[in-house]
Amino acid sequence: MKAVVKTGKGKGLLEWRDVPEPKVGPGDVKIKVKAVSVCGSDIHIWHDAHPYWPPMILGHEFSGEIVELGPGVEGWKLGERVVSETRTGACGACPACQAGAPQVCKMKRPPGIGRDGAFTDYLVMPARLLHKLPDNISYEQASMIEPTACCVYGLIERVRINAGETVVVQGPGPIGLLTAMVARAAGASKVIVSGTARSAGLKLQKALEIGATRVVNVGEEDLEKAVLAETHDVGADIVMECSGSPGAIEQSFKIVKRLGKIGVLGISGKKEGVMVPWDVALFKAPAVTFCFSSSWTAWETVIRMISSGILPVEKLITHRESLAKWHEVMTVLESGKGIKAVMSPEA
Repeated sequence: MKAVVKTGKGKGLLEWRDVPEPKVGPGDVKIKVKAVSVCGSDIHIWHDAHPYWPPMILGHEFSGEIVELGPGVEGWKLGERVVSETRTGACGACPACQAGAPQVCKMKRPPGIGRDGAFTDYLVMPARLLHKLPDNISYEQASMIEPTACCVYGLIERVRINAGETVVVQGPGPIGLLTAMVARAAGASKVIVSGTARSAGLKLQKALEIGATRVVNVGEEDLEKAVLAETHDVGADIVMECSGSPGAIEQSFKIVKRLGKIGVLGISGKKEGVMVPWDVALFKAPAVTFCFSSSWTAWETVIRMISSGILPVEKLITHRESLAKWHEVMTVLESGKGIKAVMSPEA
């Protein structure tokens, strides 16, 4: 079978090559990949700007069909439509694992990052990480459950949005737009999405299409003034920082209300750190929550939300291509001319 393989450490080093089909072990299932979407981390790994353990096949946002059961697997059958969590490698013994948060275990090695992933025809995953797909969720929609679960985990489970709150989402990339969509579905009265001039066309327009009540191009408009105008000079109840931009991170503390909440989903990629307006933060006393990965409950919540129709994640798909065109797809996304791409090995 063909696969997109990160062959070693360094920039580039992605190859479309022949690889052997994986074999199932005890407790594993073999999954035929039906759809796999491109994550920003896939592009970062391409450019050696994200933790990873090569050689491995890229891809962790996927859906598929069970085609083989390993020894000892119970409760699953051939032909079932599934998605899988990505917390493979979690040790099960550290304080994070023992506290019920294996997704933050330092030993975790997700598919496409620390073990072979889904940019191929088949992959093997532990059966214990699977979630069954309702018949009314397409494989395309299902390939976006993983990133959406990160947003649900962050906004609903960690930050704990309340109905009627005003939410500002900084950064209209896929995670930011999914967060905005989740905020509206969770009952936010106002969702303000901010972005740079680079995202003013496609991405900010898409934000309005999926339910944002206002968008702000920070290259042309003062975000702080816009938020204060929308909140009667109070500030946002919640700021979800999804951009990783040092400027936006600093801005979060200026636009949140006193005793408000800041949720962090964006990776900065800055080894030297970012600026925090310390005194502003001290006097406002917001709760700052870092939101990494996702929980089992977040996956189940997302599946219910998509199945019920209140979370139309497919609206963010701008490109549908064959996996063989992975280079073209990732180049387009990197250029900012796309939002979410879903690829299929069968296309």
